[in-house]
Amino acid sequence: MSAVALEQQQFTPVERRVTFGGLLRSEWIKFWSVRSIVVTMAVAFVAIVGLGVLLAWATASSFADPETAQQMAAQGFDPVSASLQGAQMASLIVAAVGVIVIAGEFSTGMIRTSFAAAPGRLGVYAAKAVVLAVSVAVVMGVGVLLAFLLGQAVLEREGVGASLGDENVVRALLGHVAMLTGFALSGLAVGALLRNSAGAICTVLAAIFVVPLLLMAVPESWGGETIREYYFTNTTINALGVTDQSAYLEPAAGLALFAVWIAVLLGLGALVLKKRDV
Repeated sequence: MSAVALEQQQFTPVERRVTFGGLLRSEWIKFWSVRSIVVTMAVAFVAIVGLGVLLAWATASSFADPETAQQMAAQGFDPVSASLQGAQMASLIVAAVGVIVIAGEFSTGMIRTSFAAAPGRLGVYAAKAVVLAVSVAVVMGVGVLLAFLLGQAVLEREGVGASLGDENVVRALLGHVAMLTGFALSGLAVGALLRNSAGAICTVLAAIFVVPLLLMAVPESWGGETIREYYFTNTTINALGVTDQSAYLEPAAGLALFAVWIAVLLGLGALVLKKRDV
């Protein structure tokens, strides 16, 4: 074999296809190697467990007063919600994580490398969504369960705790996990739409926290009740507790509509990623 032939054999490039499995591995490594994401996920976990136990303890202290206990019982006390108040704060945090996952790469320019490796772009976006959803569901799911168990142990001192076998308790726990996962994915979608971390985080936080408050001021003559019932963050309300509120959708219908909201947001994000230049 001649020297030229030997050199060609040694340096012939090998074409390798980018598979979705490879994209998943890449996004998994990126997700858990970014310090800000790891720290933010840890803060969300602490918020669920720490605030849940703290507020459960405060609630249990209130039951020590017979008059207060009677008022809370008359209002329909929900022990599950009492131990999972920290999930409301955590929902804002995981939404910010979703934004950082994609908008952070736009700010650093790393997204160009990702899209150069997978020119179709949507594979990268889908891999980010899967890794984000799985990570949030698992980590926050553990946090929700731990907050429930510890919170109910505190409430049980006053005889008002609940157990996993009670009616609708498991549904409420799964509802919280679904809510947290959905908010994280909504952050990813808005991050893809705006491509700016600060702007996307402010937008998501406003949609989750501010808009529902503003909708309370919409008069019934303008369809305020219907708007509030079908608005993004309100669709999961009955899935988060053991008792249903008649003003909002039933748990199954609410979660289904919540999934539609998330799918639409993710679809808009995919459309923008496909059409706009990096």
